[in-house]
Amino acid sequence: MKKKMRNFFILLFALAFASMQPMYAYAEVTDVMDDGKVRVSLLGKYDSADTASVKQINTLSHTIQFRNHDVGKNYTLSYDNTSMIYDIHGKPMSASMLEVGQVVDITFLKGVKHLNSLVVSTEAWVENDVNDFDLVRGDETAKINGTVFHITPRTLIISDGQAVNAEDILATDTLRVSGLDKEIYSIVVTRGHGYVSLSSDTVDDRSLVGAWIELDKEVIRKITPRMLISAPEGNYNVSISGNGAKFSSEIVVNRNEETVIDTSVAEVEKIKEGNVTFIVTPNDARVFVDGQEVLKEVPHSYTYGKHKLHVMAEGYEPQDHILKVAERDATLFIDLTPKDGTNSSEEGEVTDGDAEASDAANTIDTTGMWTSSDNGSSTVSSGNAANTASSKTTKNNSKSKASSDASSSKTAGVDPDAAATKAPEADTSSSSSSGSSGGKSSDASSTGDNSDSSDTGEDEEDENTISGYKVTFDAPIGAEAYLDGNYVGIMPVSFTKIAGQHMVTLQKEGYETKSYTIQIDKEKTNVTYTFPALTPVSKPDEPDNGGSGDSGEEDSGNSDSGSEGTGDDAKPEEVSGGQP
Repeated sequence: MKKKMRNFFILLFALAFASMQPMYAYAEVTDVMDDGKVRVSLLGKYDSADTASVKQINTLSHTIQFRNHDVGKNYTLSYDNTSMIYDIHGKPMSASMLEVGQVVDITFLKGVKHLNSLVVSTEAWVENDVNDFDLVRGDETAKINGTVFHITPRTLIISDGQAVNAEDILATDTLRVSGLDKEIYSIVVTRGHGYVSLSSDTVDDRSLVGAWIELDKEVIRKITPRMLISAPEGNYNVSISGNGAKFSSEIVVNRNEETVIDTSVAEVEKIKEGNVTFIVTPNDARVFVDGQEVLKEVPHSYTYGKHKLHVMAEGYEPQDHILKVAERDATLFIDLTPKDGTNSSEEGEVTDGDAEASDAANTIDTTGMWTSSDNGSSTVSSGNAANTASSKTTKNNSKSKASSDASSSKTAGVDPDAAATKAPEADTSSSSSSGSSGGKSSDASSTGDNSDSSDTGEDEEDENTISGYKVTFDAPIGAEAYLDGNYVGIMPVSFTKIAGQHMVTLQKEGYETKSYTIQIDKEKTNVTYTFPALTPVSKPDEPDNGGSGDSGEEDSGNSDSGSEGTGDDAKPEEVSGGQP
C-alpha cells in the first residue's frame, strides 16, 4: 500500500511540474517503472525555434553547432534518436548527411540544449561552384555571379573547417553560398588555394623573369622575381616558355601549402646577342637604349629582339625609335635635326640591306635599313659593320613615305612579348620609407610599373596608380610580403599606392603562409595595413589544435562576431583577419 501511494505522489508531482513548462509541441511520454523510477521522454518537446546555418557537425559527440544570423551568435545542441532530421524534400536523414553552411529551420529545448527537429530550409537559395564573386567591397555588399547581396560580419564563412573572414578568401577559391532573399547566411570554400613558386628564377645564368608560366591554362602569368603565386588546389601540367626556356612537368597543389617547381632541370636555349655601334651627329649627342645611356662609337651587346632607342642633343630635335636587333654586328648612323630646321638634306646615307626589311614606322632593323626624315634632313642607317666602309649613297626615293609613317609615332615603344614584367621594388632604407610599385602583369591580379610601353610608343600611366601616396604593410614584422604574387619586401615595407582589389600573401620561415584579399581605395592618402600574426607550423610530434568538422570543440581565434543570441551563453569567438 505504501509503495502504491509513493508512486501516486511521484506521478502527481511529475504531472504538476510538466504543466508549468512551455509546451509549444508537447508530446511528452512519462513512464513509471516497477523500480519506482520515473522516465520522461523529450520526443516532440521544444521551447525555442530558429532559422540558422549549420556551422559544425560532430557525429562522435552527437552535437551540431549552429550560427544565428540575426546576431551572429553560435550555439551547440545535442541530438539523439528522438531528434527528427529531414532533408529539403521532407525525407528523414541522418545528421552525418548534413552539410556545413546549410540553412535550416530548427526547434529545440533551450534549457537542456537538446535538438527536437531540423529541416533543411525550403526558402533558402544555394549557389554551388561559385568562381565569380567579390566579397570585399567595403559597403557590406557582395557580388555573387553578377548579383549583389548583403553580407555582414555575422555571415558564417568557413574554409577548411575553420571560421574565417571575407578577406581570407582569394579570387582563385571556389565557393558554395547560401542565403535567404538578398541576405547571405553562409559561405563555404569548397576548393581552396595553395601556392606555387620557383626554386630559382635563373637557369644557366639566364633569367626567367618575363617568361610565361602556365598551369593547365587555369593560371597563366609572367614570371617576376621571387614570385609566389596562388593557384586552386589540384593536379596540374605546368609549363614555362619564353626567354629561351622550355620546361614542362606535373605538380600537385595542396590547400594552404607551397609547391616549389624545380627549374634546375629546365632547358634553356643559348641566348642570341648582337653588337650594335652608334655613330651620331652631332658628336655631343646622348644615346639611351632601354632607358640606359650608352657610349657612342663603341659596340654594345643586346639580345635579339626589340629595344627602345632614344637620341637627344641640345639644340636638336630628339628621336625615339624601336631598335630591332637581329644580326651579330651592326652599325647605326643617326643624324639629328637642328631645331631651327635649316640643316636640310635630300639624301640619306644607307648601308647594304633591304629598305623593306622594316615595315613598322620608326623601327630600326639591323638586318636591313631604316630611314626617316621629318623635314628631309635626318638620316638613320643600319647594317653589318663589316660593310659600313662600302656603304653607298642613294637617292632617298622612299624617304617621304618613311617620314610620313614615322611622324605618326614619335615615342619609341617596347614589344610587349619582349618586355619583362617588373615586380614592385621595396625601399629597405627605412620601415616607413616608400618603395616603387611596378606595372600590371598579364593575369588579373598583379602589379608592376608603367615603364614598359606599347608598340605605339605612348607611355600611359595606370589610372589606378595614386602617385605620391604609399601603402604600408607594417605587421607581422619580418614576414616576406607579396602583392598579387609579386615580391615587395620584408615587412614593414611601403610601396606606391595602386587602387583596386589585390591579393596579399605573407610568408615567413617556420610559419604557415597566409593570404588576404584587400581593397585599396582611390583616395589621395597614405594607408597602412596591419595583419594578424602568422601561425607557427605544427611540429610532427605536436597535436594540431586547429579543429576539424568532427572535433565538437569551439573554433579558436577565428572570426565569429556577435554577442547575445538564441542558445547557450558561450562567449563569442574572437575576430581576426586582414582588415587595415
